[in-house]
This record gives sequence, structure tokens and C-alpha cells, in this order.
Amino acid sequence: MTTHEPKREPPPVFLDFEASSLASASYPIEVAWSLPDGAIESHLISPAGIDRWTDWSAQAERLHGISRAQLLAEGQSPAWICQRLNEQLAGQIVYTDAPDYDGAWLDELFSACRAGAPSFTLASADELLVGVLTPRFASRADAVRELAAMKGEVRRRLPQRHRARWDVEYLVELWRMRKANKTEIQRDAAS
Repeated sequence: MTTHEPKREPPPVFLDFEASSLASASYPIEVAWSLPDGAIESHLISPAGIDRWTDWSAQAERLHGISRAQLLAEGQSPAWICQRLNEQLAGQIVYTDAPDYDGAWLDELFSACRAGAPSFTLASADELLVGVLTPRFASRADAVRELAAMKGEVRRRLPQRHRARWDVEYLVELWRMRKANKTEIQRDAAS
């Protein structure tokens, strides 16, 4: 006998950047994104050959633990990163917890490598999560409070690091938690 499992919807794709600083002249130094199979791809970004990428914050370096020398030695070229992003994320909506910052660094990355525009669209992870939580609550404000509680729980479980991979893991875990909570609610309602 053949059983038909319900079609599984692929999880959303999450993305995060680390940057040289938070100044207006900052540039991306690391990027990570999730894949449908649950893997996370992460790369350092080399500033080599990009004359305008000179901004550097010692405070930011202490926070993320990435040195400019490490970027030059281990980072991938911006052109390679742009190509990789466009190959893997083409046509998708990609979610980030800081769309303004990550959008600016994405634009700067694609501008620096003269790769045109990204083949994907950035959107707010918070808006996605609140949107899927809202039907469970009496109001959107209640869903926002639930998301804040979920964020606190995930931060307690995942030791925080200021790295792009960690930020993507954090967002993936929030998505999983949303799914687990939804399943628990549905199971309780059926009892």
C-alpha cells in the first residue's frame, strides 16, 4: 500500500551580513544564507581590489572577531559571492532580521562587483514570522509579543555570536519554533 504524504513546503530562505562597521561607508565582510535542506552556507568577503572599501571599525572587529587581514587571506571575491548568491537564491524572497542594513550591504556588494541587481528580493523576517503567528492570537500585537518571547527563548538556547552564520541559525530556529508551536496548538485543539 502506498501512502501519500502531504507536500512539504520548503522553508523560507534566511540571510545575514556582517559588516566593517555601522557607518555609512561600511561594506559587507561576511554573508550567510540558509538552504532548503537545512544547511547554511557562509563566506567571508574579501575587500581586495575594491578601493572604496576602506572603512573599518575596531569595535566591530572586537564584536564579530573578523580581522581585515583574515578577510584578505580567507575571503572570497565580491564577484564570486554575487554569482553564488544569484545562482542559489534566484527568484526567491529571502528574509533577514535587518532589511535596511542587510539591504544596504547587499546593494554595496553588488555595486562593488558590478554584477547588476540581485536575482532575489529581501524581505523582513519579523514580518514573515508575525504574519504566520497572527492567526493564532486575538491581535497582531499579541503575535508581536509572542515573537519577542520566542526570540528570548532562542537566544537563551543558542549562545550568541556576532557572525552571519549564527544570525541565520537564529532565524531558522525561530522558524522551526513557529512550526513546533503551531503543531502543538493544532494537536491540543484536536484533543
